Amino acid sequence: MQGNSIRRILAVSLLAVLMLTAVAAAFSASPTTAGVAEAATLQQGSSGSKVSEIQQRLKNWGYYSGSVDGIFGSGTKSAVVSFQRRNGLTADGIVGPATAAAIGVTLSSSSSTTTSSSSSVLKRGSSGSKVSEMQQKLKNWGYYGGSVDGVFGSGTESAVTLFQRNNGLTADGIVGSRTAAALGMTLSSASSGGNSTSSDLALLARVVYGEARGEPYTGQVAVAAVVLNRVESSSFPNTIAGVVYQSGAFDCVSDGQINLTPNDTAYQAAQDAMNGWDPTCGCLFYYNPATATSAWMLSRPVKLRIGDHNFC
Repeated sequence: MQGNSIRRILAVSLLAVLMLTAVAAAFSASPTTAGVAEAATLQQGSSGSKVSEIQQRLKNWGYYSGSVDGIFGSGTKSAVVSFQRRNGLTADGIVGPATAAAIGVTLSSSSSTTTSSSSSVLKRGSSGSKVSEMQQKLKNWGYYGGSVDGVFGSGTESAVTLFQRNNGLTADGIVGSRTAAALGMTLSSASSGGNSTSSDLALLARVVYGEARGEPYTGQVAVAAVVLNRVESSSFPNTIAGVVYQSGAFDCVSDGQINLTPNDTAYQAAQDAMNGWDPTCGCLFYYNPATATSAWMLSRPVKLRIGDHNFC
């Protein structure tokens, strides 16, 4: 009798140990594999600075030719798939830890915020003062003919798409950070990031490089100065981005050279102009007389010539 009791006690104890082991295994396996891995991915529909970082790297390496706009669309997905295929990764178009490591970016556990940043974009269905501001800008530049009512409807979407198409942006009708910058506006205090000075310098350097690389250094500063003079003029938008992306204003925007990576000379010329050097003494226009076709531009009085450009 005593032996049977001992065997029953041992059997019950062994069963309890097995049950506790199974429960512990269940709790330890699921959160560390499923939850964390799922959170740390970027895929079609995601947006934000991490997407921009990935786009820029893929663009530098020749996988991506679209706009670095921070929006993970079909073009970005195709570029990711090509990169994955070339580098022996699972070609699913999703940037998880392995693909991120191969690209050289990190994905934080808070990356889920990048997929839910719809609050930092304006799109069909949005409304409010920012939509009104955008509509007014598009109306001033001839893209929008509707009412400035603060309601993002089909007419506003068509105007945004046309603006994007004419200015080398992804023509999706959605106003993200890149399109907002081109319009000369910010979407929210968070989206501006307090980094407007460096953003302005980078954009101005891209204009200098796209419009005047190969010109004398003074001529490169002069091109940057014309942009800044327009910002100060009541006849033009009051931001660098607004001036640069105004419809038909600069050839480098029309032909895509605005997206080239500027060299150190272009950056220095842009910085000198921002520091106050204006070789043009206030000019608002410049052109190359050998290539210009606008009769209006050619009729303007020339104040000075630097390199291949007339300034007026």
